[in-house]
Amino acid sequence: MKRKRKKEVQRNRILIIIVVIIVLGIAVFFQTRPKLQVVTVSNEIEDYNYYLESNATKIYKKYYEQLKEELSDNKIDEKEYAKLVASLFIIDYYTLSNKVTNRDIGGVQFIHSELKDKFLAESSETVYKYINNNLYGTRKQKLPEVKDVKVADIESIKYHDGNYKDDNGYQVKLQIEYINNYNYPEESTIDLIHENNKLVIVEIK
Repeated sequence: MKRKRKKEVQRNRILIIIVVIIVLGIAVFFQTRPKLQVVTVSNEIEDYNYYLESNATKIYKKYYEQLKEELSDNKIDEKEYAKLVASLFIIDYYTLSNKVTNRDIGGVQFIHSELKDKFLAESSETVYKYINNNLYGTRKQKLPEVKDVKVADIESIKYHDGNYKDDNGYQVKLQIEYINNYNYPEESTIDLIHENNKLVIVEIK
C-alpha cells in the first residue's frame, strides 16, 4: 500500500510539474508574441465628420487642432479652412510610415463623397500599392513621412468640371517637406469645392 501511495504521489508531482511547464510556456509565448496594431479614433469634429486617428503624426495633430479651432469659430475664414484641409490631406496621404496595410489610404475623409471610391481604387494601385503589411509592427520597409507642408498660394476659383461645379471654390498650392522622402512629390495643387457645409477635394495635381 505504501509503495502504491508513493507511486501515486510521484505521478501527481510529475503531472503538476508538466502542467506548470505548459502554463509557463503559454505565458511566455503570449508575452513575446507581437501585438496586433490597432488604430482607433481619438477625436472627432462631429458637425463635419472629421476625425483624428490614434496613429496620427505630431504635425498632423497640430493642423487638426487648428482645423478644429477654426471650425468652432462663429465666423469661419474659408480660405484658412481650405488651407488646413489641403494641408491635412497631403500630410496624411503621403505619410506612409504609419499605415498598417496598403488598404489604409490616407486623406479619404477630405475627398468629395462621390469621388471616394475612385480615389481609393487609384491610390491602392499607385502610391499605396507596394506598402508591406504591418499588422504586428514588424515591418522593416522604409516609407516616407511628411515633416511639414507650406501653402505657397491660395486663390478663389470657379470650378466647373462635369458634375462638379462651384463658383466659390479654392485652389491651394503646397510645398511638401519630408523627414524621409523616397522620390515622392514635393509639390501639389489641390482644388476644393463646397459639399453641403464642408469644403471637399475634387482634384489633386
